[in-house]
Amino acid sequence: MTDTDRTAILGGTFTPIHNGHRALLHAAFQTASHDGPGDGHVVVGLTSSDLATRTRSNPEQAALFGSYAERRAALADELDRLSRAYTASYEITKLTDPRGPAATDDDIDALIASPESKAQRRAHEINRQRLEQGLCPLEVHTAPFVVAEDGTRISSTRIRRGEIDVHGRVLDDHGEGSSPTG
Repeated sequence: MTDTDRTAILGGTFTPIHNGHRALLHAAFQTASHDGPGDGHVVVGLTSSDLATRTRSNPEQAALFGSYAERRAALADELDRLSRAYTASYEITKLTDPRGPAATDDDIDALIASPESKAQRRAHEINRQRLEQGLCPLEVHTAPFVVAEDGTRISSTRIRRGEIDVHGRVLDDHGEGSSPTG
């Protein structure tokens, strides 16, 4: 990377990858890919299995996420597809603490966050920590919630419960999407 590259960062568990995650990833690539010199770079922090267990209100949920290696492979496949539309490069880094490199890396310009209050609080905590360390605060870009066809936001929890699929289609009691009537 060069000094003119713009770096955006985001993090999460990314399991299963759904349209809400895709909106966050697109926002990161759009933020990093810019007019002018430099191609930009996206850093995606993928939550380690240990961190996922420690940060859940119900730690047993982490067992439903799959292994770090499986989640990393799925995320890499998704990033390979998405990145083709942008000039920015990307990398995946393992998150072992909730703030990750966003709190300490001087080369990062922007943080991409979901509109959830927990994510917004964490973004402000990261900027507070950066200021305490003499670093510039990050731009905070908030991607909008992506809603399912029932008008409620898409979430990994809803997908795991069998309410919706990764595209937000409502599933019936048999795990099948609703069919168009005609």
